[in-house]
Amino acid sequence: MNRNQIISELYLSKDINDAIGKMQPYELQDDLRQEVFLVLCEMDEERLFQMFNDGYLKYFIVRTILNMAKSDRSNFSRTFRKVYSEVQDNCQVEEYDDSLNEKLYRAMDVLHWYEKEIFRVYSETGNLLQVSRDTKIPYRSLLKTIKKVKTLLKYKIRNAND
Repeated sequence: MNRNQIISELYLSKDINDAIGKMQPYELQDDLRQEVFLVLCEMDEERLFQMFNDGYLKYFIVRTILNMAKSDRSNFSRTFRKVYSEVQDNCQVEEYDDSLNEKLYRAMDVLHWYEKEIFRVYSETGNLLQVSRDTKIPYRSLLKTIKKVKTLLKYKIRNAND
C-alpha cells in the first residue's frame, strides 16, 4: 500500500468516523476530521508506514482526535473553538436612519444569490450556529461567507453616493 491508499482507507474507516462522531460540538466534527488528516498528510512517510505496519496508526489517530478536541492549548482549539466565545453587546442605541436601509439594499444587489440568502437567514436568526444546524452547511464556511459579506456591505455603504 502507498501513502495515499493508507490515508484514504483511514478516512473512510468506520472506527475513525465513530470516534470523530462522538466529539462535541457537532458543527466542528468535519473541521476536526480535516485537521486530523492534515496531520497525517504532513507526517513523515517512513513514520506513517511504520505505525501502519506495527498496527498502532488508528490508536495514534484517536489519540490525536482526543488531544485536538479536548485540549485548550491545541491548534485546533485556538483556530476553531475560540470562534464560539460569546461577545457581549455593548452597543448604544442610535436613531434609525432610513437612508442606511436604502444603501444596504443597493449594496446587496452586488452579492451572489448564495451570499445574499445566507446573510438573510443569518440576519433573521442572529445565530450562525443555528444557521449551520438548519442548513447543514459547515460552520466555518458560513463564518467566512458572513465575514466577507459584512466587509463588502460596509465598504459599499460607506462609499455609496448619497
